[in-house]
Amino acid sequence: MKFPVSVYKGILTPDCTRAYYRIFVTRRVSPRNYHYFHEYIVLDQIVPESNQGNIVTAEINLNLRIVGGNIVSIEDVPYQVLYGRNCGGSLIAPQWVITAAHCKDLETFVLVGSTQRSQAKSYNICAHFIHPKYNTSDNIPNDYDYQLVILETPIPVTPNSRPIAIGSLDDLKPGIIASISGWGHLQFNKSKMQDLVRRVNVPVMDDEECRTLPNGYFKNITPRMFCAGYRAGSKDSCQGDSGGPVVVNGKLIGLVSFGVGCAMPDTPGVYSKIPVVRDWIRAVTALPL
Repeated sequence: MKFPVSVYKGILTPDCTRAYYRIFVTRRVSPRNYHYFHEYIVLDQIVPESNQGNIVTAEINLNLRIVGGNIVSIEDVPYQVLYGRNCGGSLIAPQWVITAAHCKDLETFVLVGSTQRSQAKSYNICAHFIHPKYNTSDNIPNDYDYQLVILETPIPVTPNSRPIAIGSLDDLKPGIIASISGWGHLQFNKSKMQDLVRRVNVPVMDDEECRTLPNGYFKNITPRMFCAGYRAGSKDSCQGDSGGPVVVNGKLIGLVSFGVGCAMPDTPGVYSKIPVVRDWIRAVTALPL
């Protein structure tokens, strides 16, 4: 299947030119000689699929952050990166990051490899590829909210920076617990980006339940979207978490897309399904996903 790609934007350094030629002209990708996150971790350390008790409030916002979560080590989320300084992203190969299209294609670097945002290492971006069907409107915000970026140099695979495999749609079952991480705000419009990475666990919501929530904000979610959060609120992503990873059983199944406020009752976060665009990711990156 062929897909158009977005206009090439980036820094045409010699390293970027070589990477571009190797991937887009010769379509050569080095054999994988590293373990993905789910292969590296002990399986019984993965977040369990069961619901975690009664919690009291869910939140969301266009530009989400982690609310109600805990500080973790980057070794717990080594695939997590910062896209620029105000969005998240996920490392899917040493030279590739996936983030949200709504985070725009103006950033020139990603930050990687440290629990502390202030101490993460910067890697230059060569080019941005926004999904050709990305669309946003009042009725359907952020449909096809996907962006791939290629880096000037590959990120070394270490316990602090490790690519994550893309999961399947079978992983997206209602009620399953998903992990969301980032350095985003802790309160909607009353906080700032955090220096320590946090992670929160929330359940995936049934699509029909989300569409019929009483406030009506979610009635137009598309097949590229899913909702996650507690009806009562209290746990959610928030401003600054946009583009960041949503993980189930150690695999990447979504990215933070949009919401309404943060951690409010009956306002779950809305996330972009990554497995549904696997063919597009293959077409752009040439990765054997």
